[in-house]
Amino acid sequence: MERLAIAAALVVIALAVAFVAQRRSGAGASGVPHSSVPSSVDLSSLGIDNGPAIVVFTEETCRTCAAAIAAVRGPAGKGLPVTEVPFVAERELHRRHGIDTVPTTVVADFDGQVVDGWIGQVDVSGLAAALAQVRDG
Repeated sequence: MERLAIAAALVVIALAVAFVAQRRSGAGASGVPHSSVPSSVDLSSLGIDNGPAIVVFTEETCRTCAAAIAAVRGPAGKGLPVTEVPFVAERELHRRHGIDTVPTTVVADFDGQVVDGWIGQVDVSGLAAALAQVRDG
């Protein structure tokens, strides 16, 4: 009987560890990982009359956000308008676009389709390639 109680306790512990590990992995109840780049953005809701554009979802106290803004406003991002969407002022836009991590930076084409995007640090070579694609397309 004692062995059965020990085995049951081990099963409960294993289930608890699996539950905690799943929660920390970023997978929600649906199994869809959080922190993903949206496949499209609603340009008009972001105050952009027509694309293409670079959109950076930010938060005021985020140091990486400032670096992302600097990267897209620098030489690599030259030629496209940059729209910053701060979390505190625009919570609904973050929610609507599925943004749960900042910075999230996207390059959108004329229709708002995301050509490329990054969570965290912007890949400057990827940014240059995405900008070339939207300029040529």
